[in-house]
Amino acid sequence: MRPVRARRRVLESLAKTKALVATKADSRLQHHALCEAVLNQIEATWIALIRQVGDAHGLKPEAIQSLRDLTEQLSSRQLVSLEAQKLHSLSSDQDGWLASFWAHRAKVSCPDEVPESTDSERIPLTDTSGLDRLKNDRYAPWVEELSDLVGEFQSRFDES
Repeated sequence: MRPVRARRRVLESLAKTKALVATKADSRLQHHALCEAVLNQIEATWIALIRQVGDAHGLKPEAIQSLRDLTEQLSSRQLVSLEAQKLHSLSSDQDGWLASFWAHRAKVSCPDEVPESTDSERIPLTDTSGLDRLKNDRYAPWVEELSDLVGEFQSRFDES
């Protein structure tokens, strides 16, 4: 039987993501920090899921850092993975949730330059009203899509 380590990592990472989305912020600084944490955790869950796919095919999860790594390793062993194909499909859909996530993550990770300020309340946000609502409205759909994908994959792995 395969180790459950990769599966547990995916489920733990998804649970953290959901908890971060549900966390309330008391200030703009906390909101900004939570937004970055949610985005980082979505990415961590995505990578954990990619590693779980590799693990399900007998690859070492720690040797997989990206979808490209997974594809190369599967290809070198002449293995076909429906899960990897689904991940590629999601990655190449420019109108899908994953493309929106990556574009937004890049924007948040590398924001436009802001004049110097020592006031932590001046962290720029596109919309400054209803911070928690904004975070939930923006990120909850991505987390839900990721959660559905994780659930689908767990069911497949349970059947095999």
